[in-house]
Amino acid sequence: MILLLEKWQKLLSSSVTGNMVLVLVLSMLAFDVSCTQAFLENGNRIKSRTFLSPEFIMGPGSVESKTYYDIDFPRGHIALKSFNAEVVDQAGNPVPLFETYFHHWLVGKYYEHRPSDRNFTRNSGLCQGQILGQYFGLGSETRKTATDIPDPFGIEIGNPAEIPEGYQEKWYLDVHAIETRGVEDRLGCIECRCDLYNVTNDEDGNPIKPDYKGGLQCCYGETRCKLSRGFQGGKRSIFLRYTVKWIDWE
Repeated sequence: MILLLEKWQKLLSSSVTGNMVLVLVLSMLAFDVSCTQAFLENGNRIKSRTFLSPEFIMGPGSVESKTYYDIDFPRGHIALKSFNAEVVDQAGNPVPLFETYFHHWLVGKYYEHRPSDRNFTRNSGLCQGQILGQYFGLGSETRKTATDIPDPFGIEIGNPAEIPEGYQEKWYLDVHAIETRGVEDRLGCIECRCDLYNVTNDEDGNPIKPDYKGGLQCCYGETRCKLSRGFQGGKRSIFLRYTVKWIDWE
């Protein structure tokens, strides 16, 4: 809130008109997702907070394929009750899948001693540690899929007894998104057909076999799917907006 007020004061001291200032401030308030809320549900004090992922700058036909480390996430010894995510633009408006197709996204935890020393792990599974382990995400079908965990269950995270000595528990986001605005063949782009991406080598520089017609080897980060002739379109900012609910561990 202090940051918003400072932005407001700067705007008021400029030549921007009062009406424009009001619109800009209301927009910032509408997109502020940093506040933790708490409410009672079935006798539990549920906490809820909405976060934004790092920014993906997407242009027509472009591909984002990257892992972001140490993303914002609730900390401490808690039990997760739900995790819901949505793809939004810079104004906070949901982005339809026919414009930006999320091939997959994964949110998971890891233990870090230093950036070169990371141990990846899934959340608590149904039995025997990592057997049937759990993590958030997968493909585009996860959009608007309910993830509420009924009482008396929850996904335990932040247990000091499970964090290796000298390490910190952190969270990562792995994302693979394809911008299909203006492309010649939308279905072919999201299927990663090699002829539409005009690539002959995979992400590591290895030649792609002639009989490999499509797949992740052809639509890695910074590649671009073929656009329709004459299409003109600019870049835009995309975010994964995710809301996490949890209770303090007892």
